[in-house]
Amino acid sequence: MDKLTFIKHVMEHANIQDQQAAERGVQIVFSLLSYRLTEEEQSDVAAQLSPDLKRMWNNRVWAANFYRLSGRRLKYRHLIELMSLVDNEIKREGLPINAEAITKAVFHVLKEHISQGESNDIALMLPGEIRDFYKAA
Repeated sequence: MDKLTFIKHVMEHANIQDQQAAERGVQIVFSLLSYRLTEEEQSDVAAQLSPDLKRMWNNRVWAANFYRLSGRRLKYRHLIELMSLVDNEIKREGLPINAEAITKAVFHVLKEHISQGESNDIALMLPGEIRDFYKAA
């Protein structure tokens, strides 16, 4: 699946009309999810993505900026923390999207795109509430 198809599926699942906002939402969620995984797991997921999606997945700018601005490592253990991080970035950029809807849609479409085994590996690395949310997406 190429980037455009992935984004269109996310738009359908999250009921988003603005393609650029949806693409930016995918980047935000990808950045936060990939940052939560080990480097090995990040690479395993990237290996199953098309080159244009792989570039979005491997974009660590957001997490690096967070560290540079706050002086602390990005950590989230609870669903509310993840949603807050997504929502803060959405609001900062003035995107017309909902944090929970975009996160759920990205998780759903990503799970459709990667193998079941890889999806299970991701779930195992996520904290309880976030794992449940990921599995339900």
